[in-house]
Amino acid sequence: MGWLTLILSSFKLGPMPATRTQKISAVLIVKNELHNLKQTLSQLKFCDEIVVVDSGSTDGTIEFAESQGCKVVQRPFDGYGPQKAYAVSLAKHDWIFSVDADEWVPDEMGQEILDLINDQARNLNGIYIRSQLVFLGRSFWIGRESAVCILRIFKKSEGTFDTALVHEKVRIKLNEIVFTRNRFRHYSYPSIRSYIDKMNRYTTYGAREALEKHPNRSGVCWAALFPFKFIQYYFLQLNVLNGWAGFCWSVLSTFAFFVKYLKLAELRKIERV
Repeated sequence: MGWLTLILSSFKLGPMPATRTQKISAVLIVKNELHNLKQTLSQLKFCDEIVVVDSGSTDGTIEFAESQGCKVVQRPFDGYGPQKAYAVSLAKHDWIFSVDADEWVPDEMGQEILDLINDQARNLNGIYIRSQLVFLGRSFWIGRESAVCILRIFKKSEGTFDTALVHEKVRIKLNEIVFTRNRFRHYSYPSIRSYIDKMNRYTTYGAREALEKHPNRSGVCWAALFPFKFIQYYFLQLNVLNGWAGFCWSVLSTFAFFVKYLKLAELRKIERV
């Protein structure tokens, strides 16, 4: 039997890879994202389809996405939730991977996603993705922003995005809670100017939503809490350990909180006139 042992030892035995029976559609909503899409789309080759919903790009985003074989549809922007839900409705496969243009998916994550959705031993209809912030050229390896968990992979037959104008969420009842081991890198703010531009949009939508949901909430009183928000962002969420970038992130996040509730107070004042 020595020869048989020798032959068997030459093979590396391990778990068999999952048979691929499930197909997956990536969906993105974009506007003037050409600078990001060149990297992002190249990392979605594991997906069977890529759906791009554009809200008025003028930088060549549409042409580039079409050249990469994406299904591109143009639609006026009416909020992040409705826009993403519309993108999901266009997908032809049941498994959905919702990706933002500034999120870069490593190859290891792509393979992990395929293994999970094709694992017949699991009863999955949704998967949480870990996200790592990259800000001012620094990857956040410590604290909340180093591994934010977001439900981004799901079966559209089981749910879709809500109608929130901003900070939209997938509404679905999960059979089993699963998190990816790998993390995508979130390059949301390539510059301070881009942060301010995005913050201005988000705080406007956020103030509008707060007015609809809590018409009696005092924006001024909430804005007065901004010193405590800085403590939360910088110390409690451990950004103090992310160096200068962590400090800047905490200051700007606190400022965004302050601006949102100032805008809420302004909206309430306009509504009373």
